[in-house]
Amino acid sequence: MKLAIDKRIKKLRFEKNLTQEELGALIGVSAQSVSKWERGEGYPDIEILPSLAYFFGISVDELIGVDANPQKYDEINNLWRENNNNGLHKCNITLMKQALQTFPNDALLLVQLSTSLEKAGTTDEEKADNLRESIAIQEHIIKYCEDCEVKGATMYNICFAYLKNGESNKALEQAKKLPNLYKGRENALVCILDGEEKRSTALDALTSLAWSISHHMNALFQTTQDESYLSKAKQILGIIYECNNDSFIENLMNNIM
Repeated sequence: MKLAIDKRIKKLRFEKNLTQEELGALIGVSAQSVSKWERGEGYPDIEILPSLAYFFGISVDELIGVDANPQKYDEINNLWRENNNNGLHKCNITLMKQALQTFPNDALLLVQLSTSLEKAGTTDEEKADNLRESIAIQEHIIKYCEDCEVKGATMYNICFAYLKNGESNKALEQAKKLPNLYKGRENALVCILDGEEKRSTALDALTSLAWSISHHMNALFQTTQDESYLSKAKQILGIIYECNNDSFIENLMNNIM
């Protein structure tokens, strides 16, 4: 019986607008291997099939009948969080690289690998190498990730990675690509949602707004040395806190002075 994997791979690759070289790089094989699969001259190794199916967002059953393991995925992410809380960032680098062999191009795993890289390292040279690798991963996320929230967060985070790497021009260029405060998600959602969802979104937005006020009023203080900006910021945060007594907002008020 001839399997139809060749046509499926080609169709799925076209749907993602990828070249054979790009698909090969994303799943860790050569472009020649992808070309061979699509010509029907061979099949992916059985170890690659779960990774290939996961990348395309389908079950392996649609390719050959082997299912990806969501329980294993959850166990990996739980272990990453535990290691992160305990400062085991080097262990997490190994963990995420191994996980990405099974779940290639997974947005959450890539973000967690990038985060671990920036936290790991004992020497200046090792920290610099890790930072450059983290930047490369974040650039990959921005180029290929289809999750708008993950992509947006990465576009923000990479500004500071560039800055730490001494690439201030790149940091500035990237920062200018970010949406402004007016065009944020919460500002749109509160105009569309109703009832409890509308209320919950508004409260969440107030927390973000409190951070923005603290951040920008502190910037005004830094550039003018006018301490009235800090006292005004604390007053504004106090009003926001009356509407949403989030502990994060309370910490902002306590720390801003």
